[in-house]
Amino acid sequence: MYITKTLKQKKTQHLDDLARASGRCYSKVVSLVRKTHKQKNFWLSKGSVQKYLRHKAYALHSQSIQACADTYFDSLKSFFQVRKSNSDAKPPKRTPRYFKVRWKSSAIRLRDGHLILSNGKGREPVILEDVSEKPNYVEMFFKRGHYYFALVYKVGVPPKQDTGITVSVDMGEIHPIVSFNGKRTTIYNGRQLRSIMQYRNKIKASFSAKMDRCEKRSKSWYKLLKAKRKTLDKLDAQIKDAEHKITSRFITDCEKAKADTIVIGDLKGIRDNIKYSKKSNQKLHQWAFARIADKITYKAELAGIHVVSESEAWTSQTCPQCGNRKKPSDRNYHCKQCEFTYHRDGVGAINIFNKVSGLINNPVVGTLAFPFGVRYNQHLCRSA
Repeated sequence: MYITKTLKQKKTQHLDDLARASGRCYSKVVSLVRKTHKQKNFWLSKGSVQKYLRHKAYALHSQSIQACADTYFDSLKSFFQVRKSNSDAKPPKRTPRYFKVRWKSSAIRLRDGHLILSNGKGREPVILEDVSEKPNYVEMFFKRGHYYFALVYKVGVPPKQDTGITVSVDMGEIHPIVSFNGKRTTIYNGRQLRSIMQYRNKIKASFSAKMDRCEKRSKSWYKLLKAKRKTLDKLDAQIKDAEHKITSRFITDCEKAKADTIVIGDLKGIRDNIKYSKKSNQKLHQWAFARIADKITYKAELAGIHVVSESEAWTSQTCPQCGNRKKPSDRNYHCKQCEFTYHRDGVGAINIFNKVSGLINNPVVGTLAFPFGVRYNQHLCRSA
């Protein structure tokens, strides 16, 4: 498994030249493969393209040149897979002026806390400071006026645990994580996270309205654009920080419970054909359940916990005690048939747990304690 550490660097002419050289190299790979396929009706292999690139001169390390071909053929492989189910899919064709630069292990040296990234014999290297460990590879990319270096490290994953304890997760728009371990339901409050996202929407709309009143690409327009990007970057960082803290606390609680499996409700396609109010549609479209699920997955793997997905169909509408279906009208679920009452998201987590455990109607749910709440705060990370 790989983890990433990102370093920020100021935009310089040297880094611009590297990105430009990488853009020329990648664009050559794209045009060569597409032109060959158009004229000869076959796809060149990655090996033949990399062999061709050996005879071309780019101001990059030889392995960085080969990495451009690696990137393109990874995208081409995805195209071949998608094409099986989507006949309208098209192969990668963009030829960017600037492109990311990747340094592989052979182009990386670590000396006295300085990471030296070679660009070939006789060329000026890139030097990053305050690096204590040599990464497996480094990628440089440009975003919002700065260059970023992603240092990718390979870490050992502990063996999967085998305790027989399962934790189910129902993800919601208000509460990003609601878990159930067979005994207790825990609600990880996400109202603070949602408020940041709502504020981000208002700020974005406010800046856009002001920019619409300016002449496009004028001095005042660019000034507003710069302020907009700076503000949105700050809010995006706050959102990312909140998601990390909530998921870290959840994984810590799973470790304390000695869980060996986390079951996450599968929400794929939930946004398809949604027709609610404008406000409700906005909430659903800004719901970052995929980011939450990804963070849970990689953090669980680092903790030796297996992660699987399970369909959420009808889980929030089915009574876990008698099996009767009823769509709740508020945050609480009340079954009129057996009088079972519980938190709506907690009902979803319990039903996912029962589906995985092979239980149709769990008789113990009637004796469940009220859900335990975890409120978000700036220092939330690990449980006490």
